[in-house]
Order: sequence, then C-alpha cells, then structure tokens
Amino acid sequence: MPTLAYPIGNSLYLNSTNRCSNECSFCIKIQSRSFHKNDLFLDTEPSFNGIMDAIEEFSDFDEVVFCGYGESLLRLDLVKQVAEAVKQRYCTRVRINTDGQANLVYGRNIIPELVGIVDCISVSLNAPDAATYMRLCHSPFGTAGFTAVCDFIRLAAAEIPEVIASIVRLPSLDVDTCKALALSLGASFRVRSYYRG
Repeated sequence: MPTLAYPIGNSLYLNSTNRCSNECSFCIKIQSRSFHKNDLFLDTEPSFNGIMDAIEEFSDFDEVVFCGYGESLLRLDLVKQVAEAVKQRYCTRVRINTDGQANLVYGRNIIPELVGIVDCISVSLNAPDAATYMRLCHSPFGTAGFTAVCDFIRLAAAEIPEVIASIVRLPSLDVDTCKALALSLGASFRVRSYYRG
C-alpha cells in the first residue's frame, strides 16, 4: 500500500502526488519505487482527509515536509489547506521541497499564498546555468525553466522565513558555482546526496 506520510529523523514527510513538472535524470523514483522502505508510488492522489489521517498516525515530529515522489506544488490548493491545518492542529514548522517552477505552471506568483503557513521552502536549483539545468532536469519549459527557478528562489527569499537552494551531488556539477548562485539569490545552500535506491 502506498505511503502518504513517512518519518525521517524528526521530520514527517507527506507524499501527495507522483506528478512532476521535470523529468530529472537523477530522480530517486527512476531508481526505486521505495524510499527509506516506504512505497511512494501512488495509485491515486490523496485527499485532504487522507493526508490528515496519515499525519494523525504519528505523534512526535518537529516539522511537516511536503516531499514525495512528485512536485507537491502541482497540488497547490491541497498544500495550502494541509499546511494551514497543520499549523492550527500541531503548531509545528512546515517545509515545502519543490522544483521551483510553480509560478510558470500557474502563470502567477504563488509565493504570497504560502506566507504565514509555510516556514521554509527548499528549492532544487540543481545547476549553475540553463544549459546544465536542461541537460539534468529536462524541463518542459525549456531554458525558461531555469530562469523561473532562480526567480522563484529570489521571490521566496523576500517573503518566506527560510529559503534553501539545493543541488544533488553529481560529478558533473561545479558545487562552488552553484553555491555562489544560490547565495546571490538570497537563499542558503545545501548539497544533497545522490540516492541510488
């Protein structure tokens, strides 16, 4: 049975969709249908009540993280509804892990809609330039996808308490250049390990 909520350390991760606006060559779901022994391949996308029921199975967590095998912000209304409910019921920190292309998807700046209900946004920067981004992430928006990610980070940094730009540690990436870009956009920087399943 697919997992909707799964703990890693003191964080509770929520798996709300398998859809994504990218097709990254290094994506975990290419390597394995499970992560930390949790089956993250969804048969159907869960409802608000389904997600909240899954959260209620756990009693000890320091934050709730929207992060499964897809791009959570493709379900923006659900994310907002769950984040608000989590804030009210659990008074805990809320983080979103995202590819940073939501503004392109919706044709508007969605970040103001997250203010007050989201404490941290972690954006997968994944490249120092548009050409590298396309080679690794295969954005359906073309090179505009990378520009949108950078813009999303910059806009989020102006309104969300904590914004992290991350990359996956790949041999072809210049980490220092990626870090310099992340910092110039107003975000902190994180290097994630490449998970092989």
